[in-house]
Amino acid sequence: MSAKAQIVGIDGIMDWYDQHCTSPYYAVYTYLAPTKLEKHFQYTKPDQDEGRMLLENTLQAMYMQNDETLYCIKLYDTLNKKGSIDSNLDNYASVRIRAVDLPHAQPIAGVERSNYKLENALARMMETQNLILSRLSEENIEEEKEPESGIAGILNNPHMQTLLMAGVSKLLGISGTQAAGIAGVDETYENEAILILNNLMQKGVTIEHLKKLDQMSNAKLQSLLLML
Repeated sequence: MSAKAQIVGIDGIMDWYDQHCTSPYYAVYTYLAPTKLEKHFQYTKPDQDEGRMLLENTLQAMYMQNDETLYCIKLYDTLNKKGSIDSNLDNYASVRIRAVDLPHAQPIAGVERSNYKLENALARMMETQNLILSRLSEENIEEEKEPESGIAGILNNPHMQTLLMAGVSKLLGISGTQAAGIAGVDETYENEAILILNNLMQKGVTIEHLKKLDQMSNAKLQSLLLML
């Protein structure tokens, strides 16, 4: 059959119906030939909401039955004298539809596939949800990770280790070779240095104080040590 569906899927068909329907009357046809139609079912009552529900329920049944038949729905604003729809009546809108897409069918430009909108909406929702969860997770980690304080925080700061150990080494009289880094200081001196430094910081000694000590000349620092 040469005719192709213009709309595939329940969502697209019902959207088209809602946009074009101005009266409750319609008929759904099947194709006996490319230009010959046979009426499949019709709605001729005055209740437009009821007619819409009938159409949607019928499409749902077609979908559940995997009905791949090509149909044509036509909308009418009048009925014949018998209160029915016949081929002599003029329709004001029509479209070729299929409730279920054909297997391996190629995409048709302008065709809205079944559940296409729903799938896109769900995909966007999942992306947004994942982004929100990711940001919340990062914020929770930052909130739960309390900054280290006191000596532990300083010693874990690689930029301050050399400076602090150099300052403490000067205060304790440790040689420059031993003060080159924490790993190069004798364990006994290291433990003592850490203990003293912790005590000093608890008494109000700050990093700025240690920086100033480190920046002093040897002569000035020795003079200061003689006063202790």
